[in-house]
Amino acid sequence: MLNKPKLSLALVGVLVLGACAQSGVVVSRVDYAFQYEPAEISAAGGGDRQMKVSVLGNPFGAPAEAVEASVIESMQGRTFGIPVNFSANPENPDPSRAYHVVLAFNPKGIRTPGELCKAGEGMTFVNPDPETTTLMGVFCSSHSYLSHAIARADAVAGPGSEQLDGLVAQLTLALFPSDNTNRQDEGDTGVRPN
Repeated sequence: MLNKPKLSLALVGVLVLGACAQSGVVVSRVDYAFQYEPAEISAAGGGDRQMKVSVLGNPFGAPAEAVEASVIESMQGRTFGIPVNFSANPENPDPSRAYHVVLAFNPKGIRTPGELCKAGEGMTFVNPDPETTTLMGVFCSSHSYLSHAIARADAVAGPGSEQLDGLVAQLTLALFPSDNTNRQDEGDTGVRPN
């Protein structure tokens, strides 16, 4: 028998997938490290704290500052349950841990999410396909990733566009879930009761 929280989480998942399909966004990969805890989001950027966001790559030919501002604006209010204050230059980050988000447009040669946590050291970018924009994102604690996702969308017009807003929104929702499906509590065998 399903308990109500699991049922409502499943319903939210169906609604998010439906929104992805409607906006033309495909979230093709989502991965959470075993140590990811949704409560960490509050420490990272909740309340009066701000979480650092680095935006790498620019497939639009617009000024990098405009792309960064548009991306960060689209991230606001797109986390489950815990409001997070995303910022390119945080004034009040968590002093005890180096939480941050890195988003990269069309990255080339990234093999692990941890590589992206290093904020693009030595990263190169592929020439963008004018039809499809790929956005890879990681939520990091120092150089270790806590969550990772890749999203793609067609016909993204650039900063301030509805298509870019939808792409960033769906990626942000995937990066900050309300539950970590990979985490096992002590004594949890990973087998769900019938």
